[in-house]
Amino acid sequence: MRRLVAALAAPAAFWIGVGTADPRGWWLFGLIWFQSAASIVYAYLRLEQRELKAVPGLAARLRMAQRALAYTTFNAAATAVLAALGLLPALLPVPYLVQWVEAVWGTLNPAVGRRPTAIGLRQLVVSVIFTIAFILTWR
Repeated sequence: MRRLVAALAAPAAFWIGVGTADPRGWWLFGLIWFQSAASIVYAYLRLEQRELKAVPGLAARLRMAQRALAYTTFNAAATAVLAALGLLPALLPVPYLVQWVEAVWGTLNPAVGRRPTAIGLRQLVVSVIFTIAFILTWR
């Protein structure tokens, strides 16, 4: 519940900054919420992969990553469609493609035996790249 309340502060802060209840505040809330959900699902995939004894076949890797790939694919596709319709900035799908590429890479290269710290650091780097790309493409 605390995360939801904190997340709702973002549109409020945006509205204070622009001086009106601009609908873009809700867009920002939804877009970041979807990214966060995909990021959490992907992190759980990577932590699950570390328990594997060996790298499984491609079919098993895809099966394991089904949920993470679904979330990141939805986010990339949805932002691309909304941008094509002119509802979002034209380049906003780029940060979501970064997240999607990471999910595909992580599916093909399982984190077998990796330490949680290494997984977390990589996730942090991807999140920083996502955030910078989001800021640059939001305009």
